[in-house]
Amino acid sequence: MRVRGIVAAILAMLWMGATLAAQTPAAGAAGRVFVDGAIVADYDKTDFESPGPAIATGFGIGARLGQRFSLRFEFDSPGDHQDLEQLDWLEHRFVSRTTSYAFLVGRHFRRQSRIQFVAIAGVSALTHRSHLTGFIDLRPRDGSAPTHTVFDDRDVEQWVALTLGVETPITVTRHLQLVPQFRTHQVANAELGQLFPSGKSALRPRLAVRWQF
Repeated sequence: MRVRGIVAAILAMLWMGATLAAQTPAAGAAGRVFVDGAIVADYDKTDFESPGPAIATGFGIGARLGQRFSLRFEFDSPGDHQDLEQLDWLEHRFVSRTTSYAFLVGRHFRRQSRIQFVAIAGVSALTHRSHLTGFIDLRPRDGSAPTHTVFDDRDVEQWVALTLGVETPITVTRHLQLVPQFRTHQVANAELGQLFPSGKSALRPRLAVRWQF
């Protein structure tokens, strides 16, 4: 299924979940829809061990389902990660980024406390884009003229990942919450037909501002 199809299905399910929550009298105020805007530190380990995080922006929309569960969709758009190697005869510059579309279920604890705790699980669709540029100079041993080869390659891969996380919503006002979050996307299908964990992952601490309607 293409990413657009996945996103459309997720949004349709969220809309139905929000409608059911609003129609459930027992849910009361807990049945509100909420939206998140987040700043994300992206530790992308899908290609190489990056020296540090790239800053990302995140967006989320969700709905409380009863008192203990919530359904949400999240989108993260990170900045570029770069791996650079430079020698007299070689330059290798590899730039990559991994956007994510996550469909998640939350289990809420300490619901009556000002500082709550939520365990998160779900699946995500990852789109990984990479760009390799550089050159290599080869000097033959027979003394003939060296060759200069330039390369410029782009690639796009799409993966499915198991997503786990936690968050601690801190109530500021009736409608406003500050939400420290953590998400880990564990790639399941790095190669076609592979259904077991691949070792590729993206770790993302997040700080979100949440508005509850």
